[in-house]
Amino acid sequence: MRQWLLLLSSMFMVGCTHSGLDLKPNEKLSTQSYSVSITGDGWWTGQKPEERISKFQGTSDRLWFSRQIPNIMSEHVNISVSAIPQNEVAKIGMLYKDKSDGMEEYYQNFKMSNWEKKNNAERGVKYTKNYVDFIGGLKCATRVESSNLALGVGTKSYQTSCYYFDNQKAAKHIHLDYRYTYTHSGTKYEDDSQSSSVTPQAMERQFKQDMKEIFDSLVIHDMDKEKMAKEGLLHDKKYEIQEW
Repeated sequence: MRQWLLLLSSMFMVGCTHSGLDLKPNEKLSTQSYSVSITGDGWWTGQKPEERISKFQGTSDRLWFSRQIPNIMSEHVNISVSAIPQNEVAKIGMLYKDKSDGMEEYYQNFKMSNWEKKNNAERGVKYTKNYVDFIGGLKCATRVESSNLALGVGTKSYQTSCYYFDNQKAAKHIHLDYRYTYTHSGTKYEDDSQSSSVTPQAMERQFKQDMKEIFDSLVIHDMDKEKMAKEGLLHDKKYEIQEW
C-alpha cells in the first residue's frame, strides 16, 4: 500500500500563470483526446468577472487553470491524464478493490519515515497529510503540504492521484496538482494594492470550495464504467471539503 504515498511524494512543481482564454460561465473544457472535461461555471459564480481573473490552457491530455483573486491569493490547477504501461498495472493498488478498500486505514495509521521528515524540512514543508478523496466516481489518494516559500509568502499544495480502466481495456492515471499562494505580514503581490487581510481559515475554505466546484463538474468520458462497477471501483460519492 505504500505505493500510494510514493505516487504522491514527488516534489511539487511551483505554480505559474499560463496564458490562454478567459473561462466563460457554463463553458465546457476538455483534454485534447476528450478523456476528461470540466465545466467552468463555478469560477465566476457570485463574483464580478473583474474580481476573478481566470485563465486556462489545454494541450494533449492536460488542462491548466490559473487565477488571481486580488489582495487575497493566487490559485493554480493542473489536471493531466496519462496511460499506465501494461506491465505497471499490477502495481497500482487503487485498481484492485481489496487493496483500495484498505486506503483509509492505511492513511490513518501512516507515520513518516526519518527520510521523509528530513526531506520535508529541507523543502520548508511545515505540514503534511495524506488522505482519501472521491472525484469523478473514483476513490483517489491525496497529499497536502503547507510551506513558507519566503518571508511573507506561503503556499498550500495538493496532489491527487486517481486511476481507472478505459473503454480500450487500458489503465489510466488522472493526476490533479492544485495549490494556492498567499501573502501575509505586510507582503503583497506586485499587482496587489495590499497584503492579504483574509484569515488563513477563510482563505483555505474559499480555495477548497473552488476546487469542489471544479471536481464536481469533472467527467471522465472514456471510462469503462461497466468494468469499474464490476470490479467494485466505481463510487457514488462526490468530493468532500475536508476540515482539519
